[in-house]
Amino acid sequence: MRTILLNSKPYKILGEITQRAINPWMAKISSGSREYDDLSSQASPKEYHDFRNGLGLQSELPAESNRLWWAEGIDFSTARSAVLGPLVNKAGAFGVAPVKIIDFENATYAFGASIIKKWNTPNWDTKFPGTEICDCDDVWTSDQGANVVCSADTSDKKEGTGSAKFAIADAATTGDCAHKSITAMDLTGHTVVSFWAKSSVALNAGDYDIHFLAGGVSKAGGNIPACVAGVWTECEVVTSDLSTSSAIDALYLQCHVDKGAHDLWIDIIRLDAFPPTDSFIDAIVATDATDSYLVVSTATKAIYTTDGTAWATLTGCKGYLAFYNTKLHGIATTGKTLYSSAADNIDGTWTSFNMSGDFGTVYDLFEGKLLSDGTPTLYFCGTEGLFNIDIVSVTEGHAHKQEVEYPPLTYSGHKGIYWNANVWVATGYGILKVGPSMATFVGPDLDDGLPSGYQGYIYNMVTVNNWLVFCVNGGTTDRSSILKRNSSLGGNLQVYTTSEVNKPIACLHHSPSSLYTNGRLWFGEGTDIKYMMFPDITSNVKQIATYEYAQYAEGGTLPILRKLAAISKVALGLAAITKSCNDNDYISIYYGLNGASAGTTALGTFKTSPKPAILTFGSGLGIEFYTIQFLILLYRGTSGTTPERNSPELESLLFYYLPRLVVINAWTFIIEATDEDAEARIVEFEAFRDTKTLLTFNPTGDTAKTAFNFYVALTTMPMRFWVEEQGTRQTKGIQITVEQVFSG
Repeated sequence: MRTILLNSKPYKILGEITQRAINPWMAKISSGSREYDDLSSQASPKEYHDFRNGLGLQSELPAESNRLWWAEGIDFSTARSAVLGPLVNKAGAFGVAPVKIIDFENATYAFGASIIKKWNTPNWDTKFPGTEICDCDDVWTSDQGANVVCSADTSDKKEGTGSAKFAIADAATTGDCAHKSITAMDLTGHTVVSFWAKSSVALNAGDYDIHFLAGGVSKAGGNIPACVAGVWTECEVVTSDLSTSSAIDALYLQCHVDKGAHDLWIDIIRLDAFPPTDSFIDAIVATDATDSYLVVSTATKAIYTTDGTAWATLTGCKGYLAFYNTKLHGIATTGKTLYSSAADNIDGTWTSFNMSGDFGTVYDLFEGKLLSDGTPTLYFCGTEGLFNIDIVSVTEGHAHKQEVEYPPLTYSGHKGIYWNANVWVATGYGILKVGPSMATFVGPDLDDGLPSGYQGYIYNMVTVNNWLVFCVNGGTTDRSSILKRNSSLGGNLQVYTTSEVNKPIACLHHSPSSLYTNGRLWFGEGTDIKYMMFPDITSNVKQIATYEYAQYAEGGTLPILRKLAAISKVALGLAAITKSCNDNDYISIYYGLNGASAGTTALGTFKTSPKPAILTFGSGLGIEFYTIQFLILLYRGTSGTTPERNSPELESLLFYYLPRLVVINAWTFIIEATDEDAEARIVEFEAFRDTKTLLTFNPTGDTAKTAFNFYVALTTMPMRFWVEEQGTRQTKGIQITVEQVFSG
């Protein structure tokens, strides 16, 4: 007769012990249409097909579906359609960090420092807002006779009818080369002269200079910067003090280093409108009763043009700009003063009024409506909050702080807009959506935020149809990005990220499809300006035959799959539904297990459509894991005449895995009992049943065999077994069942 140990007490049993494994899964009833979870297969499926709820979720949460951790170069804008991001182009050479890009008179202008340029494919034409000193269309006078031959070159020029050409012989010496007499000009108050230069040989900075004379007396001059041989170079020369240069009547070209025989060209010499320290901060296109104006402002002054060529000072205007109630307005960077044009007369007489309050640093002024009743108003924002201006009269007004709070960071309030009946304002690292009755944080700093190395301040925002497009300026330490947010669905998605740090993205502008094919999103990246197609007719770029894609994607990283994270599981396979996949245009999948980077291990590629072969783990045997994270990569080939118009497309991923629970068991056996002790045993076992903790159980009955020690609960109440003996029923034994309920 065998003996078992239950709760450390020995009991004799009748017969054998019946042992069976327990199904750990609870039965479940589902309703509605069939889903992957309804499959009777032991393998559990997990489908990925819609990521429109956006970035910022590092680990999957039960209530958060359709999310990503991070993506770079993959467009997830449309459900069941992940494609390559847009092809990004560099727009020529700009040279300084742009602060504003804007469309005017069917052309695109960019502004940075004190420079204005107009896009003229494939380059930027400088549109200096300064005064023309010399157009260089005419021949200069040589100061070295035949050793410096002067001419007007009508075939090689930057602007006008020609350029000033100087054929410098080997016998030429240093000193004055040539000069040009001009109508006397007052240059006092200025320090910068801009022009174009070209040389047949490379020039170092200071090899030549342009000198200014008044009545034969030298007043000032500035060195010509370094120039690459054979290339027109845009030059900005900071001259010496011009405080005595009230009657400049001649320009001299001077040589300081003998460069041998070569040709030199100079074209369109202009005097700056602003000192180098007075940089542009804003620009706007506004229309009054007579004309349309492109107005460009600094903190201290503003200029304007009606044709993109001739510029004039807009007296009384300065600061950040907005058009409201038929007037153009400007606000001081302190918020203390509002400047206003006359009604429907932008270039008329301006007025101003002062406002009291602590506004910190003001970064933006914009038109909107009061959220309480829809009344038009002016808003401004900065480090101290969001304000609206109650204009009482032309001589006074009041600024009212809105009932929203955001962190007091250096660049909080750097941009604000009124869009879709809400005010959206940058809050430093995030965005605050202010509605009529509540304010909601919607920026990329929510949830798990942006990955390390991709963080920064929200610098600018623009709207395109249903998208709020904004830039994250990573400064000198992080990579910068352009993100977008759908106003209906929510969720922030990546559009573009710089390839390295210290390439700040600080300005954005969208030009409509009526101006550029498929619409164009412009942005400043460091000292460059770049652009990409950004359609304003649909978010599904696969519907646009002429859309241009990037060649590859850095990847889309999915949230860590943590379902049943503490339970060992087996990764079995990954199935996909694809479009447009082939040997040149394909999708690669990587994964990381148990906290490892998602790009740790290559799983395989999908090179056929629509149903490529399943990618299996461990050559079909599977791989054990607790958590897993996937990385999706897309590539396109370079074959064909327009390869930029091809992209592989991922509709769906289906991950199969098998939870491998530790087996738990149940044991059923009959404990010997007689009529004399049966009742006592039953009472004893009822106490076991009702205990609040588990019982120890050893089916061998041997305390030394600790490997057979189990922790169990008594789950079946005692059931008596009887025998018939001499016409009476006598208790023979009591049947009970104990079960493991937990096993580490």
